[in-house]
Amino acid sequence: MKTHQPEPVPLFTMRRTITDSDVDFHRRQKLSSMFGMFQDIAAMHAANLGGSVERLHNELNVAWILMRVRAEIDKYPTLAQELIVETWPQAPRALYERDYILRDTEGNVLVRAAAIWVIMNLGTREIKRDKFLDYYGIEMKKERAIDKGIGRLKPIEKAKLIYDKKIKYSDVDYNIHVNNAKYVDYVMDAFTFDEHRKYELKALEMHYINEIGPDENMQIKRRRLSEGKDYVEGMRKSDKALVFNALVEWEEK
Repeated sequence: MKTHQPEPVPLFTMRRTITDSDVDFHRRQKLSSMFGMFQDIAAMHAANLGGSVERLHNELNVAWILMRVRAEIDKYPTLAQELIVETWPQAPRALYERDYILRDTEGNVLVRAAAIWVIMNLGTREIKRDKFLDYYGIEMKKERAIDKGIGRLKPIEKAKLIYDKKIKYSDVDYNIHVNNAKYVDYVMDAFTFDEHRKYELKALEMHYINEIGPDENMQIKRRRLSEGKDYVEGMRKSDKALVFNALVEWEEK
């Protein structure tokens, strides 16, 4: 008996309701929860387009790896709110660009995001630079969720050590490295509770540079760039390799 395969679609949508575990003390959705939604819907759409996590792992010994993502918040989703989550890819190249929008049920845009994914060989840990998937040749939705491109974020010198983080069981995903959404919590923890009371995050840009896994130690550092803009990075303690860096943009409430 054949399993029904849904028709490939250029735009993929899902509905989600914001629950207690998604929100912070403001009763607003945490950034790590948003990034988790982006990851979930990207995986579902990739499967719809022939690039499921299971197929890539079992048949091809490769995996999707998130390299860069930028999210811009127009209005925060709140506790018990129902959301419509949308995603669509750009035409595939060596890099796989994907856009996201979170809307309320009336269609108003709350959050916009764009990401760059790559495909990594699980044996060699090397990035595949050739075009790997063709998405069944569907016509791509050319609109972009945000206007700003995601270029390289250069390391900033003299960032101040904020705290040390040892990677534990709850930080690690099925690829046995820290999940991309976890890094968002590490960035948010680089700011004090009072800062989270006083300022509202309007944009976050994350760059994932090197993997880090169980029982490794990372130093989280931060530097103020200008009013309303901070740089945060995570450096592996053992070899001083840069694991991630981030640009955080704030507004006073």
